[in-house]
Amino acid sequence: MTYPGRPDHQNAPQYFGTPPRSATVKPGVAIGILIAVIALTAFCVTGFATPGFLLGKGSGLLPPAPSSSPAPTSAPTSRTSTTTISRPTRPRVTVTRRPAPQPPEKGVQVITDFLAKIAVGDKAGAIALACEQQKRFMDDKIDSLLPPGSRVTITKIGGTSKFVLADVAGTVESRRAKGTVIADRRDDGDFCVTTFSIRDA
Repeated sequence: MTYPGRPDHQNAPQYFGTPPRSATVKPGVAIGILIAVIALTAFCVTGFATPGFLLGKGSGLLPPAPSSSPAPTSAPTSRTSTTTISRPTRPRVTVTRRPAPQPPEKGVQVITDFLAKIAVGDKAGAIALACEQQKRFMDDKIDSLLPPGSRVTITKIGGTSKFVLADVAGTVESRRAKGTVIADRRDDGDFCVTTFSIRDA
């Protein structure tokens, strides 16, 4: 039997025990969840955006210092590296010039005596100062190149311990002449006139 204004108990659901709770979320729980989400978001942003935030104070690691120089706006230019090869320095060689050896005095004296004999007209004395192998040629050579009475003197001396070469110049038969006279060393150590050459100056 139904009564007007009352719910129909037959059509109403039957509950046994505790009736189910409503599916709506309470306002306090929603606020708590929202605060937790905001706190987690703030922690993640701070942890990844701030260098060193997640590092402990005792870790000893410092965040990298910001670079004061501005970032390059263009690609760096390539530089060509040059390799310098150092060569070993050569030691300097000092050349010491030794004075030219002086010709033996005996050789110079023989040539001086030879020219002196010619100057005074002593042809035989001049031939006597010639080397033994050259004496037979000296007679004709003196007559043709350096006749007795010719006044010739030494202007320059050179040679070694074995020979002396003298440059001579003077007057031969009233004309200017120059030439050379050579004296060689003999086996006994003395010198003798080997040859001479006289021409017009």
